[in-house]
Amino acid sequence: MRVVQIQKLIPSAFTLGNIALGFMGIIASAAGEFRLACIYLFLGALCDMADGRLARWLNATSKFGKELDSLSDMVSFGVAPAVMIYFAALKSLGPIGLLPALTYMLCGAVRLARYNIDTQEISKHSFSGVPIPIAASYIWSLVMVHDSLPMPIIVSLTLLMSGLMISTVKTPNFRKDGLPVWMMLFGLALFVVFLFRPGALMWSLWTGWNFVLIGANYASLRRRGI
Repeated sequence: MRVVQIQKLIPSAFTLGNIALGFMGIIASAAGEFRLACIYLFLGALCDMADGRLARWLNATSKFGKELDSLSDMVSFGVAPAVMIYFAALKSLGPIGLLPALTYMLCGAVRLARYNIDTQEISKHSFSGVPIPIAASYIWSLVMVHDSLPMPIIVSLTLLMSGLMISTVKTPNFRKDGLPVWMMLFGLALFVVFLFRPGALMWSLWTGWNFVLIGANYASLRRRGI
């Protein structure tokens, strides 16, 4: 019984780690330490990637774990990025700067709620709408290069990512019967390089690779007749 309980606790520990790192990201953003905040939230994303895989590997999946995971995603990928982009850039717009940040956070909540009740057959191969961790990573990237971007671009891209989360754009699902995992790992490597060496070139390469992934996903779905 103790072994079984420990198996169930391990994935939840990573999920709680994601929440803790999300909170630390919020605190760092409020202090103006935006690069540190991005690192905290990226580490939280790694915890998010690990908890589900550990739960399946240890045969410790549960409804409790699923609900806890959604709460952690809301903190680290919904609230934290909204706070970060507001303090880094949108705050300079005054009260109106709250609107894009709030829109992102609210769309993130809708995205997570919709994901939890998605039972469509296509969900085995593809997500409907951009997953909130991907949307969050784009907000982080905007924060990293916000000094070199015009404010209208920052506002527009924040609202675009908000809309894409609740859209029906089909994005790759690497956890099930989707695109090969190496494609995700390559994109992850590009983002890591960008995180430590932020710049227009790496941002463009990473963004371009994500468009490649979406195109490859649509091609894969078409071959399957989905």
